[in-house]
Amino acid sequence: MPRIHYANVCAFCGRTGRPFLTDFTVEDGFFIDAEKPIADGDEIRTVDMRGAFVMPAFLDVHAHPEGLAMTLSAVPCTPPEVRSIDDLVAALKKSPNALSGEGWIDGWGYDESLLAEKRSPTRTDLDRVSTTQPIWIRRSDYHSAVVNSKALELAGIDRNTPDPEGGAFGRDEDGNPDGRLIELGAVNYVEARARPPKTFEKDVESILKLGDHYLHHGILVTADMMAHRRAPGQTEPLALYRAAENRGLPVEMNLYAVWTGGENPEGMEDFSDDEKQGAIRYAGVKLFADGSISGRTAAVRNPYVLPEGAPEPEFPSGMMTLTEPVFRAAMAFARRNSVQCAIHIMGDRSIDAVLDWLSTESPWLSDVPSVRLEHVSMMRPDQLEKMLALPIRPALTTQIIFPFAEWRSYHAALTQKDFSVCYAVKTLSEKVEAMALSSDAPCTTWSDTDDIFVSLEAAVTRRDSDGGYFNPSEAVSIGTALSLYTSRAALVMPERGIVGAIEPGARANFITLSANPFMIAPSKLRDLRVTGVWKDGKRLLG
Repeated sequence: MPRIHYANVCAFCGRTGRPFLTDFTVEDGFFIDAEKPIADGDEIRTVDMRGAFVMPAFLDVHAHPEGLAMTLSAVPCTPPEVRSIDDLVAALKKSPNALSGEGWIDGWGYDESLLAEKRSPTRTDLDRVSTTQPIWIRRSDYHSAVVNSKALELAGIDRNTPDPEGGAFGRDEDGNPDGRLIELGAVNYVEARARPPKTFEKDVESILKLGDHYLHHGILVTADMMAHRRAPGQTEPLALYRAAENRGLPVEMNLYAVWTGGENPEGMEDFSDDEKQGAIRYAGVKLFADGSISGRTAAVRNPYVLPEGAPEPEFPSGMMTLTEPVFRAAMAFARRNSVQCAIHIMGDRSIDAVLDWLSTESPWLSDVPSVRLEHVSMMRPDQLEKMLALPIRPALTTQIIFPFAEWRSYHAALTQKDFSVCYAVKTLSEKVEAMALSSDAPCTTWSDTDDIFVSLEAAVTRRDSDGGYFNPSEAVSIGTALSLYTSRAALVMPERGIVGAIEPGARANFITLSANPFMIAPSKLRDLRVTGVWKDGKRLLG
């Protein structure tokens, strides 16, 4: 490739405190020093960028691409279209499968706090759509779901079915299953027993549709944080994503296999060298220590706020879904396989437990943190100090899109005192370098869940989707927010070369935006759009 000099730009290099660039040079897919000697006979081409704002392409280091692909064909059960259970029923009735009378009717994104009835749908509600077709709706957090009577029947669930490990079946006053699948243990139970096996070719086609989506969102690196490796009846995710890559999927992806080995360190097959290499690869294992705050299943120190007149909940302080023996087994597996261990922890009680367990662990990776702590939604100052004193220094990811989109459920579930510690982006980012903002797409109630500009606006303004403030003292600058999606996000997980920065030696992955985010009002950040994308120096969009 010829050496290309990009002139007349305003470029954020991805690192705070560095000056903006007015030009940069790319050769053979990398940013280079413009003073580097050029070989005899080689040419230098200059591209006038006409004052465009340029920055490194985004890294969304905690997401669920397979789930995101599913949302492209499932019924959105989110505002503004769905604001009540009647709206939800009406939306499901209009789905292609409901109209044809064939196959499963799938939906996603409901949050009971955003429904007029202020309760979860049940099988009785979904039976209004169909009693002959199974119905499956993922909650916004993707940790829970609700199904109709037909789906319960196909899964063989009745009043005598015990709750599965790591989850529970919602029940009515008489003890009969009411269709709610509380947490992943229950969701996975029904998925394994009732849903038809996936077809590899259809799954590949579904993933390929994400290519255009990611380009228009400026994302060139992501992670699947819930890869079900070798799961019965499911497509092997590594094979799925690699097949899509061979057919043009432009993003690189680290996969984190859900730990299925129980208390046995050898309870899951080791990763092969091939599985850990390439642009699509396994980078770690994933544990779930608790649930979600909006779903009131995150394990918290203080009980959730109980609405007046509401019955006593099944889990008043949420639920721990991880035990120390399982934690130790997964950590031993990760150490033996030289991969990361990522742990979902939202509530402060689960953070307490995991930090205690980590206190006796030592790091095993040298290029990236051995452990990733995902969400850390309620990490308190005392917990942060405890974490910083650990022999093992975890990387952190957090999702500002949650309090932005789900503020009603957070306010309803937590006292103001507890809510005030949530998503302390400023405090955490000042203490932990290997930290990222991420989307967790599609696991929230916002319809375009991985629109990074929405997250940037929320991080800078600390205002929710209705304009209310949440913990404004934890606001960060636009430079810090951008770095948490670029250079600092690249520290959280293994990458192929240097990404997330515009500097000599880094891969030439960069984007142009419709306006300069440093020059517009913070309240207008969500209006930004990606206008061009280059990967390894090759233009893919714009």
